[in-house]
Amino acid sequence: LKCSLSFPWHLQETGAGAMAVAQGFMAPGLVRGTLAFLMLGCVASMVSTMCFVKERKNISRDESRRLGLVVVWTSVFCMWLMWACIYMHQMVPLAYPQHVVRA
Repeated sequence: LKCSLSFPWHLQETGAGAMAVAQGFMAPGLVRGTLAFLMLGCVASMVSTMCFVKERKNISRDESRRLGLVVVWTSVFCMWLMWACIYMHQMVPLAYPQHVVRA
């Protein structure tokens, strides 16, 4: 039985086995994803400011704007943090599939 999965690109074969190559926080995919979340935050800030800021009896227009920005950037940060943890976990996985040949 031949395995159709290719060897992970971030591993290099050595005499003793496979060693992980550290990419750190400047890994290209992590940087691109971070920039995408920054753009999402900027777009969401504009939408929040233009569409959802209203003067109410209990809240002024400025307070409404600031509240919207806090909600947007807190949610964008939480989404980015969850994505970054999952992405970095997949960069150097702890376990690899083992293929067993059955006769």
